[in-house]
Amino acid sequence: MCGIAGFVDSRHAIDQPSTLLQAMQACLVHRGPDGSGVLWHNHDSIGLAHTRLSVIDTSTAGHQPMVSASARYAMVLNGEVYNAPTLANELKESGVTFRGHSDTEVVLEAIDAWGLHKALQRFAGMFAMAIHDRTERCLYLIRDRLGIKPLHYAWIGGEAHGVFAFASELKAILKVPGFERQMDERALAGFFSHGCVTGCDCIWRGVSKVSPGHWVRVALTDGATSTYCYWDALEIAANGVQNPLRATDPEAEQQLDDLLRQVMGEHLQSDVPLAAFLSGGVDSAAVASLAAAATVAPLRAFTVGFDDPAFDERPAARSTAAALGLQWMECQATQSDLLACVSELSNIFDEPFADASQIPTLVVSRLMRTHATVALSGDGGDEVFGGYHRHVHAAGGWNTARSMPHSLRHLIAGGVHLLSRHGWDALLSSMRPLLPNSLRLNQAGDRVYKWAAMLQSGSEREAYGQVTAICHDVAWLHAGRLNGASWWNDNAAARLPDFLRRLQFMDQTGYLVDDVLVKVDRASMAASLEVRVPLLDHRVVEFAWSLPARMKVRGGRGKWLLRQVLRRHVPESVMAQPKRGFSVPLEKWLRGPLRSWAGDLVSSSAIRHDAMLDAMHVQRLWNDFCHGQRGATNALWCVVMYAAWKQSWNPSK
Repeated sequence: MCGIAGFVDSRHAIDQPSTLLQAMQACLVHRGPDGSGVLWHNHDSIGLAHTRLSVIDTSTAGHQPMVSASARYAMVLNGEVYNAPTLANELKESGVTFRGHSDTEVVLEAIDAWGLHKALQRFAGMFAMAIHDRTERCLYLIRDRLGIKPLHYAWIGGEAHGVFAFASELKAILKVPGFERQMDERALAGFFSHGCVTGCDCIWRGVSKVSPGHWVRVALTDGATSTYCYWDALEIAANGVQNPLRATDPEAEQQLDDLLRQVMGEHLQSDVPLAAFLSGGVDSAAVASLAAAATVAPLRAFTVGFDDPAFDERPAARSTAAALGLQWMECQATQSDLLACVSELSNIFDEPFADASQIPTLVVSRLMRTHATVALSGDGGDEVFGGYHRHVHAAGGWNTARSMPHSLRHLIAGGVHLLSRHGWDALLSSMRPLLPNSLRLNQAGDRVYKWAAMLQSGSEREAYGQVTAICHDVAWLHAGRLNGASWWNDNAAARLPDFLRRLQFMDQTGYLVDDVLVKVDRASMAASLEVRVPLLDHRVVEFAWSLPARMKVRGGRGKWLLRQVLRRHVPESVMAQPKRGFSVPLEKWLRGPLRSWAGDLVSSSAIRHDAMLDAMHVQRLWNDFCHGQRGATNALWCVVMYAAWKQSWNPSK
């Protein structure tokens, strides 16, 4: 894993290009503390910078920027291509000679031998790369199919006439002279709606993100910029649905087991110590079990917990670790951990980001880094195999709801609001022993209110927004409404046959990319830890899209087929654990150890003088919250994280 950056300066606006490359590189040293390099090509006025976290081929043969044997291509790569050994053998048979055994060299020589498009179709991995083609005199910026690794870019000083800059993280682009820190209000609206900046928007005006499965090409002769999609997520989904897997349940189970074993074998390649995240859920248990079965020495697994038993996954993780024979380690997110982390979050994430599970992710990443350099994670299992509560309940619930008269739906929703969120918490807690595992929910009152809002929706788009947006009451926004990029895709909705598959697609291309993967990348990279996500291997994703709906949701539970595979490896007691999600006791934290810090930010000048916010309304929200009112926790966390970001990055508007 690494940090990459660079720029094109065809107008010679930068006096000392090597100095700028080193400044951009210094911003990314946490992503790659084991080595660094810069390369300036004077004829094309293009520079590449790299910071290295040594994982595969830790020798100098893996140093970057790297130039192909033919000298046509120069490249910096962030990520891993897991099937590089297989591709290397094929290239060797055709006469290619390798200097080392890094996947970077394999990628370069594959592109040189087969061409960019054909080579990309062969790569299985997570990556963001910048390639300087010295023959065609162009720059390619390429991002992996699922968007696991980040890559930002911008024209500074005018499109096709200024400096074209790119980097793994925004902080490096801000180093380019002439960059204007102007906020993008559309991106900010997306943040206040979803707790993260959505789509290809960026908090800084004029900056974009390379889309998953795409490349951006910049002609170095005239600055012409074009984009190309080499892996279309919608085509993959639609093709899978139209050509479903025709197999019995046992046959499908065996096919998935075989595929996961193949993928896991590739993901375990490492020249440095490797470990696994372990929660109390199915996804991390599946990844850990497959990894443990494929390794000789006991696999280390790590879990973060809280002092609130409703959110603490350590007991369930402990049972899973014992069943799998893992070398298990735990840590608790203490008050001092929280206070230490929150002051760093805005610098780590670059953009406003308000998924509070960023805190324990950072805590456990730092613990793991003291024992390992590479970590395996179960992220993506819910999106790929249908595991979220909305997949299990909202999909069927919406089908039922839309058959009801709208007046009846409003009446039912009104009945829900006769009981407060706390009241629903207490009621459902008392009924917990009688409820199926799928309905034993944390923060049950909040979820019931969310379902009630969905019930009143007039369309699938609106219903999806109700179950995914974290802020609905926007009276504290001067704009009065949220109009950022939506995760809903009308084209996808038209091509996918049912609400379940539509929900999954929007989650895979929206929430997963903009929230989950951003959280994992920034938090782990801040600790110089590489995180691999086997369940997001594109071969697994393509296989999952071919599964009939009954192999995803069955018997009131999601991820049915993945659970069947997992049953081969772990006891039924592990499978019976209710789904928690990686949630945190944010309400308790904001009223406890984080209250002083958050209160100062809510009343800070960054909020009082912000043109987007109604500072008096925000202060009332905070005061009501501090006096026990429920329902504004997520909105307040968005405001707090926005204020912290503004203090760190000093936008001019």
